[in-house]
Amino acid sequence: MPTKPQAEPCAVPVFSEKEVLCRVPGTDAPGLFARMVELLAAGHPEIGDPAKAVAAVLEREKAAPSFLAPGVAMPHARLEGIERTYVAVATPEKGAFGFGGPDGPARVAVLVLTPRETPAAYLKVAAAIARRLDAPGAAEKVASLSTAAEVAAFFVCGGADLREPATAGDLMAPVTERLHETDSVKDAIDLIVRTGLSEIPVVDKEGDLVGVASARALLRTCLPDYLLWMENLSRFSDFQPFETLMHKESSTWLADITDDGYAAVQADDPAIAVAEAMARLDADRCYVLRGARLVGMVTLPRFLHNVFRD
Repeated sequence: MPTKPQAEPCAVPVFSEKEVLCRVPGTDAPGLFARMVELLAAGHPEIGDPAKAVAAVLEREKAAPSFLAPGVAMPHARLEGIERTYVAVATPEKGAFGFGGPDGPARVAVLVLTPRETPAAYLKVAAAIARRLDAPGAAEKVASLSTAAEVAAFFVCGGADLREPATAGDLMAPVTERLHETDSVKDAIDLIVRTGLSEIPVVDKEGDLVGVASARALLRTCLPDYLLWMENLSRFSDFQPFETLMHKESSTWLADITDDGYAAVQADDPAIAVAEAMARLDADRCYVLRGARLVGMVTLPRFLHNVFRD
């Protein structure tokens, strides 16, 4: 007897087809978000006055329009008086809404209402939705679905279990700049000057994090120890230590100056571990790893924004 194929693993659903607006005729962002809030409030009286919830969402969007991924709008707000997360999803009538973000028109809108005092709730939903829409063309696929039941099933199956605590992976952003251990000090200086970053992660050929190249480390490289011991440097009228490095920056490898005093956690570590790692080392960023592989980064401003404002 043939075996029945296993169903795709499903997550704890935070919405059902009752919270989906499918094939919505063209509308602007405020009008669409208001309809989505009203849909949630109609089915969940504990949300309270929908006008207040709409105002909270629009105020949050006015401060910084939320786009989770290309084609995916994710308006959200934290509300007083609710005890769990509420999610509504909307898809457009003709493939795209009449508004968009930096990467093009919105094809899916996911509205999230969370309790004000539980910032991790929004992070879990955002991470789960992001993973579900990570594949190229995923937003377009959702926009093409014909029924609310199909839309709800797409998000639930293969998603994340929202009962789990928020993790460092939920907080992280992609690492946009990195150096390789075979790069030179010149490469590091060029990148620091061009980007204005004070610290760049250094990886090996496997993508494993081996250290950081920082402006501080470069200063230490330039200044001999005896200069740091002297109280009066008035007799030094030039930048001779820096000139010495300038002559050999192309032939000095990053491996010779890489700093291993950085904050790092595993992607599956609880989100609070990010704060602990940064506080312990007085760091303004924390690298996120899977094993030794560098997969993301959380800056201190991003952490504070996610916890107190997002």
